[in-house]
Amino acid sequence: MHGRGGIAGVVKPHGHARSDLRNLRLHRAAIEKLRRHPELREPCLDLVREWRQRKENQASATWLAQWHEMLSCWSVDRIADSILDPEEGQTLRQCSPLAPVLTPRERWAVLEAVEQEASGDVGGKSA
Repeated sequence: MHGRGGIAGVVKPHGHARSDLRNLRLHRAAIEKLRRHPELREPCLDLVREWRQRKENQASATWLAQWHEMLSCWSVDRIADSILDPEEGQTLRQCSPLAPVLTPRERWAVLEAVEQEASGDVGGKSA
């Protein structure tokens, strides 16, 4: 029997679950790169500062303040513990300023890996 998730007994992410998985994997990659390149915090902080000045972001003020504190004061390990928690970190990941950390090529590699995993092609293509 086939359903939304594929063949019965095989669970494949779809819809929001796949989006959440992509988001989680992108953040894992960004955290790993921040460990190697702490100077990349500054462009992220610049983005938070820019967002906090926009009126349309007032509803996200609490989360943006959290991001500002995390990027300004926390260790990368502490940031990782917070944002990589599958449930607790979801809101922070949804308003994340970590986009400047990954290059487009790095971002696409993560997204392609998630899509291959979701389609059952875990081995994937060689890059």
